[in-house]
Amino acid sequence: MPKLVERELQAHCHALQKGPDDLARIPRGDLARMLLLLYLVREFETAVLDLKDRDLVHGPAHTSVGQEAIAAATAATLRKSDMVGSTHRAHGHFLSKAVIYYAPDGYDPLEQPFTEPMQEAVTRTLAEIMGLREGWCGGHGGSMHLYDGRSGNLGSNAIVGGGIPVATGAAWAEKLRDRDSVVVSFFGDGAINQGCFHEVANMTRLWDVPILYFVENNRYAVGTSTEEASCQEDLALRSLSYCIPSYIVDGMDPVALYWALQDATSRMREKPGPHLIEAKTWRHYHHAGRIPGSAYGYRTKQEEADWWERDPLATFPREMLAADLLSKQQETRLREMAIASVEAARQACVVEQGDTWKIPAALWPDPATITRDLRGPSDLPAEARVFESEQMGASRTASYVEAIAAVTRRAMERDERVFVLGEEVANLGGGAYQATKGLAEAFPGRVINTPISEAGFVGMAGGAASVGLRPVVEIMFPDFALVAADQLFNQIGKLRHMYGGRVSFPVVARTRIAIGFGYGGQHSSDPASLFALFAGWRVMAPSNAFDYVGMFNAAMHLEDPVLMLEHGQLYAAKAEIPTDDLDYMIPYGSGKIVRSGSNVTVLTYLTGVRDSMAAADRLAAVGLEAEIIDLRTLDLVGMDWELIGASVAKTGSVLVVEQNPHSMCLGPRIAGEIQRRFFDDLDCPVAMVSADDVPYPVSKALEVAMIPSVDTIYAHMAESARHQV
Repeated sequence: MPKLVERELQAHCHALQKGPDDLARIPRGDLARMLLLLYLVREFETAVLDLKDRDLVHGPAHTSVGQEAIAAATAATLRKSDMVGSTHRAHGHFLSKAVIYYAPDGYDPLEQPFTEPMQEAVTRTLAEIMGLREGWCGGHGGSMHLYDGRSGNLGSNAIVGGGIPVATGAAWAEKLRDRDSVVVSFFGDGAINQGCFHEVANMTRLWDVPILYFVENNRYAVGTSTEEASCQEDLALRSLSYCIPSYIVDGMDPVALYWALQDATSRMREKPGPHLIEAKTWRHYHHAGRIPGSAYGYRTKQEEADWWERDPLATFPREMLAADLLSKQQETRLREMAIASVEAARQACVVEQGDTWKIPAALWPDPATITRDLRGPSDLPAEARVFESEQMGASRTASYVEAIAAVTRRAMERDERVFVLGEEVANLGGGAYQATKGLAEAFPGRVINTPISEAGFVGMAGGAASVGLRPVVEIMFPDFALVAADQLFNQIGKLRHMYGGRVSFPVVARTRIAIGFGYGGQHSSDPASLFALFAGWRVMAPSNAFDYVGMFNAAMHLEDPVLMLEHGQLYAAKAEIPTDDLDYMIPYGSGKIVRSGSNVTVLTYLTGVRDSMAAADRLAAVGLEAEIIDLRTLDLVGMDWELIGASVAKTGSVLVVEQNPHSMCLGPRIAGEIQRRFFDDLDCPVAMVSADDVPYPVSKALEVAMIPSVDTIYAHMAESARHQV
């Protein structure tokens, strides 16, 4: 028989057992702050449930009643410069971090009053949960989407596990900027089964990211127990496969939590790298609301009674009183401070009319502001140099792919916050397609190869962008965006608006369309219409090297996520670019007439420009002229409707040309918008050219047959032009 050799673990998991002197070793101020926060969070959550029962909280209310010790110990342990990212059950984490941040340095609640900034933090948190104007996010986020970057609250998240990559990216940014802050990413026993956690956990160890993953194991994700959902009862043991040291701790005991957090964070500051804490805890009520879980049959009344006996609001003050670390008078003071603060917040948000509570009309957000904060401004700086190819001076010839590498290099020279990440971007002499040629050598440490973990590295890029970096992410094939869909669309594309415009996600994502190369149905998508579904994304599609430089520079100026859409068939195409100027810009939202005509307006992009120009040459031979517009900006918010409208008024006929299968086309959406805006100028219905409505085949003969040819475009162009004559 072959010999079996046990491999030594590169990380270890420890169960923390509290010693008899551990309570007394905690500084008096930290003890007082933890007890105040315990009372404050419990009072706050009870108030939220009361408001919910009166239908004054719209949507679900996931409270942390029973889990307060985790929030209190974390806030007492962290520095003000540290950050936290949280979940749908975030009230306690958010409130504790905010109150301690806005408290005076060294705040001692046994000696000092609850200050006005601390009270404002409580009031604004309640207002946000109620969807009111004065909430942190202007009511856009509500209970599950709380954000205050100033206090280190990176944002809570309603997608189970969805916020883990974002928080990890923020921690990675701290490492890249040589800061010693740590980030705590809270998530539950349900989220540890999400793939995005496992993707980023691997990368955090590879790159020594100072992230503390904090698993609040309350035993029931909703109603499914940990035993049903996990093959490993102690979830902390999962960290060992990623070489991440971990702790198992009693999540109902503030003392044990305090020392676990102290040990983990001190190690992380001394030597940056990820750690994980699993806190065995309990939520006293069901997933949302105040009905106990036993009412739904997934846990017993005895189980609930046993955990109530361990409730931290009963055990912690009793332990402090017994150790003479707190007097009864002091304990009463802290409890009354918490009660008074929450009552003040409630009174700021509701008025009482007898037994009825109402929200004053003046506290609601103005409905006219609903579209605000979706995107940042698109105006270019006053000093920006804007010109088109016809206006440039001295020039040189460059291929499309050379322009990508050159302008990315220039962006990295201009701004040290810019870095590039993706699969193989630092390998193969310039990535899989040479689009990052020379960058890894010129900027060591700023061109980063990632594992094949699209959800992980895209989400981390979003987190890094949210705290001030400027990532350029290469998605090797557009189809792989679907693997990262949650991070691209639920997170990066939505959070600016959900957080009330208080944070931006300036991610530039590049991807190369492979239609025509025989890659088949899972590598050949054109994702323009997919990204255009999400109004938070800007979509730009340069059709030549000159446009690529100017549009990339504009994208890097924007504070919003931008998809730079490229086509592999254009990579070798050459064009003139300025000899010594790679800083000019082509504004977002500007289309371009590349051929004037009066019989039909052709709207297209990327290779469609080339093919439509060829078809238009043939059309001219029969006496008809097509006006071809290179759309360049493809999202419907930013599309150049002024240019399109002027052309439609001239021609009365529109043809949209794409390579996408019909069900994935932009055309129907563009047609609907044209009919809404310019119906009176149309002489005929908007026509469309697209591929057959099937996934792209590998067979060369079938793929050629599927891609709209110049002949096909010409036939549709001629028909649309004759409608106008």
